[in-house]
Amino acid sequence: MGRNEIRLRRQKMSSGRIAQHRNYGELMVRHERDLKIRRIAKTFIYFLVILFLLIVFVIVRRWEKQQNIQKQNSKQVVQTISASRNHTSLTPENF
Repeated sequence: MGRNEIRLRRQKMSSGRIAQHRNYGELMVRHERDLKIRRIAKTFIYFLVILFLLIVFVIVRRWEKQQNIQKQNSKQVVQTISASRNHTSLTPENF
């Protein structure tokens, strides 16, 4: 049997196939409803992914700011300590 004959045989109308298409209108309504649900689900999932990425971005940004503030504070402490050592060193000349 050739490829075309097999395809024609699969598509041959039978009582079962005719019964499947008897309520075509109802099937189309169900299909449209399923498409709407899929579309809404995709939109919701995209929204959740974008929201998650935005939250991660905000968390990383705050963490970086906090790291920069800590670095600046540590630099100021080092500068303050070095400056105080230069001004208040106990040498015989200061007495």
